[in-house]
Amino acid sequence: MRLFRRRGYHGASLRDVEEATGLHPGSLYRTFESKDGLFRAALDAYNDQVVQDRVRIHLLEPSDPVAGIRSFFTSAFETGLDPDPGCLLTNTAVESYIVPQAVSGVHRGLDAIESGFADALTRARALDLLPADLDVEESAARLLALYQGLLVLVRAGTPRTKLHTITDGALASLGPAKEAQR
Repeated sequence: MRLFRRRGYHGASLRDVEEATGLHPGSLYRTFESKDGLFRAALDAYNDQVVQDRVRIHLLEPSDPVAGIRSFFTSAFETGLDPDPGCLLTNTAVESYIVPQAVSGVHRGLDAIESGFADALTRARALDLLPADLDVEESAARLLALYQGLLVLVRAGTPRTKLHTITDGALASLGPAKEAQR
């Protein structure tokens, strides 16, 4: 998973895969049938381990869903000193014109993120943090698109100040923020 995240499907050679897994070609092919099979398994693991975990932590669990959406965005670029290899979904989506067998895995992960945004937006509306007439489906789709664009900019080394401005714009696009009535 980490190898494909850093190098992409085409950038990872069979030798790289052997070194990353500790498996020999025969074992790899018996288990996964091909590099394609291994890549699909890595993408599935990324969806199950990374995407679902990030959606849960930032979008499903926070008591303030708007703050959760903000943290979902900012956690993509507030990663510390090590350069982040980016999101395997985003990296694969950019590369997927060459890796068509990965498209369903990419869609599964993107759908999970969009669903997480929709859940957070629905809860924010119920808490009167966002306008009651907010179109949740449209807003969740827009947030997904903005988030994916942000990830590409992160990968391109865009300064954090600009990434924060983009995040603020994404949240402002949802409508006037309100104080929760508690």
